[in-house]
Amino acid sequence: MNTTNAFVRITSTDPLVFYVSALSDFLWDDFIRDARPSVRFVEEQYNVTELSRFGKELFDYLYNGGESSTVINLEEAEQYIQLRQTGQSPQAPKGYKPENLFWLTTFLQIAESPAWGQMRTYSIGDQFRAGNNAVNILNNLSTYLYDLITDDVIDFEYISQLTQELDQLREQFIEAKKEGDDAKAAKVRQKGKELGRKIEEELMNANQNIKHKVHESVEKASQETKETEESISALAGLEQGEGKSVDDVEEKRRLAKKLSQNKSLKKLIDRLGSLRSTWLARKRERQTRTNYSDIVGVQLSDNVAKAFPIEMALAATEQGRALFALKHHQKTLMCKDHEARVKELDKGPVIMYIDVSGSMEGESELWSKALACVVAEQCKAEKRDVAIHLFDSRITKSVHLKATDQGNKKLIDFVLGWRTGGGTSFYSVVYHALDRSSSIKNADILMITDGQSNLSDDIAKRLDSLKTSQGVQWNSFCIGERAEVLDLISDNVYTIDTDADPEVVDMFQDSIR
Repeated sequence: MNTTNAFVRITSTDPLVFYVSALSDFLWDDFIRDARPSVRFVEEQYNVTELSRFGKELFDYLYNGGESSTVINLEEAEQYIQLRQTGQSPQAPKGYKPENLFWLTTFLQIAESPAWGQMRTYSIGDQFRAGNNAVNILNNLSTYLYDLITDDVIDFEYISQLTQELDQLREQFIEAKKEGDDAKAAKVRQKGKELGRKIEEELMNANQNIKHKVHESVEKASQETKETEESISALAGLEQGEGKSVDDVEEKRRLAKKLSQNKSLKKLIDRLGSLRSTWLARKRERQTRTNYSDIVGVQLSDNVAKAFPIEMALAATEQGRALFALKHHQKTLMCKDHEARVKELDKGPVIMYIDVSGSMEGESELWSKALACVVAEQCKAEKRDVAIHLFDSRITKSVHLKATDQGNKKLIDFVLGWRTGGGTSFYSVVYHALDRSSSIKNADILMITDGQSNLSDDIAKRLDSLKTSQGVQWNSFCIGERAEVLDLISDNVYTIDTDADPEVVDMFQDSIR
């Protein structure tokens, strides 16, 4: 049995449950072009266009909050279905087609799901959310239908044949009426009713088999949409908005497309979210536990609590008391300055050298990508340029992020294209820094590696001279085993555990001025 994947597409506008509005028709096709959801189906047995059309109608219903025109009255349809299930032969509602019973029943089952009401309210007037919810339900239904077909629970090939026969009888009925042959028309109509009942029986059985899965599909779609929204929020970064709408559909489309096409991005976002929340929490904690050891300067004041000991010593003698009182009155006591934080310093760029040798593949790679994003976001928030260089036996790839750059697209594209491989050479990093001596003034350099390499005393001296002349601070971070040779070039060498976010974050925050 052959299967194929195909992008959702509509080849017919004949409605299944709803008449799609002109606005929804435009918005849905526009959304599909960007999101490009893929549907798996069984070739020659399952017509994907029905599923696609159903998703389009769900979008209309979600986007309009239920204010959509239906092919038939849904209450009458529900009553008809209930009576047919008890073996009765009620009058079919106006506009009803037996072959659409499956989609009609499926929609009624969707509407009965506990998550449906909230999903509909959540989607009203929001193209992204309505489209994403419709697509998620669509794909989940596709998976369930595929399983039912492959397990021979639903014979869609047989149902398709019956539907074709019913269409032929409809044409014969119309032709007989045109010719004025009422007897033939009545005979064809009776055949059509019998065939319609047969189709209904097949579709009712199919719906009974999928009913519990329909509810699951809505629950699952609701959760998937929630995760996508959270992921998009995680990608938004730390920057303040500048007149840009939070509900910018174009931006959400782009991010949703990335999420749907790249599973590694979802993993990165989860790791990034954990590191980012820890980074911000530790940053707040540092501010609250600031004490008098954080002296960064001197200021003239009358604050006795912050006065230097030499000033307090004046008050210990009779001769000094008058001078102390005068200086206190004139607010000229030399006091510890706890307010002039490092923001007053002339800070240069933050430069990261990240090991991408073969041994970094896996969790170390994911962690370093997430950390690079967090550090870059924080530096941009503080108006500092950031450069990230990847190295193995050479510098393999680089990205330069200006403090004025808007959004994180450049950063995300860079880390998604990041691949591991090759050996490890610390020389490649040092020579790269030496070659760029004019552009690293007052820089904070962070080097991350899990490998071992050699460095000569001569190259270490050259780098030390550069650090002194340019005011560079260099900190190295070793994943797992400590590389002792890094002591030659680093102000500090840390051994880190990538699972210990609080400790790692403390180290990196200490390393950035």
